[in-house]
Amino acid sequence: MNITSRQLRAFLLTARYQSFSRAADQLFITQSGMSVLVRELEAQLGFRLFERTTRKVSLTEFGSKFLPIADRSLVDLESAAANIGRSVSAARGVLTVGAAPFVAADILSPAIAGYALRDPRLQVRLIDTEGARLVEMMQSGELDVAVTVLHHDAPGLRRMPLARFCLMLAARGEIALGLPHEVAWSDLARRRLIGFPPSYPIQVLIDEHLRPAGRNAPPDVVCNYLETQIAMVEVGAGVAVVPSFVLRACAKRTIAMHRLVNPEVCGNIYWLVKGTRKLPAGSDGFNRFLRDYIVESLACEGALPPAQAA
Repeated sequence: MNITSRQLRAFLLTARYQSFSRAADQLFITQSGMSVLVRELEAQLGFRLFERTTRKVSLTEFGSKFLPIADRSLVDLESAAANIGRSVSAARGVLTVGAAPFVAADILSPAIAGYALRDPRLQVRLIDTEGARLVEMMQSGELDVAVTVLHHDAPGLRRMPLARFCLMLAARGEIALGLPHEVAWSDLARRRLIGFPPSYPIQVLIDEHLRPAGRNAPPDVVCNYLETQIAMVEVGAGVAVVPSFVLRACAKRTIAMHRLVNPEVCGNIYWLVKGTRKLPAGSDGFNRFLRDYIVESLACEGALPPAQAA
């Protein structure tokens, strides 16, 4: 039997919400992906965990008996991993930081190199992975910290804002010539847009502001990663609504950035930690350095608004 913590977490979330779709949102995966995890667990156990209907799912008799066992097993596993990871990191002076690929490459990499010159005693280890995996790795103890723009309201995790970003419009050079410095959301309704899948939190935020502007249609081109989105803008596939921390990356390409106004929409870059995890010495210093680095180097129009408390 090869039961994974991901399968146990999928079972526990589905039991809590009595819905595959709501449980999937918590793991940042699709509903079908959540169903697969539960079916794999049922296959290994040899009994059904849920009764499924068109409206909801409910625990079977065996599922109810397995629930406290799964809960206790996952808590014990995560606690043990966190304790071991905490001891190893503290002893070695290693801070393991996770982030999505763009944030890892364009924000954290140069910041880590800069901080190493200031405090060589702290070794910052960087892991790039998709947003859904960040929560899992935090809860399992594989990461000390995650730097993310997603909210990740997961049990036991605490998020602290590092800096604010605003949403901007990215357009290829010749397309940008016909645009004003400040672009209203209403001006985007009929343009060819490059965006993310509808379930992505940043796309949800974008759609919330496009609907009042008269656009209910999904993006014309859908990309899973910010890097791909920027590349598609550069080749003229359309324009994109992007966070202002991509300014430096876009400056290296034939892409112009325009403020989005009426309204201006902002969000936070977060420092995500597990409440019980003790970070190695020097972590607070790196946090402060990273905060200043983002504000000074990746500011929108030279200055980001102050970060707001979570």
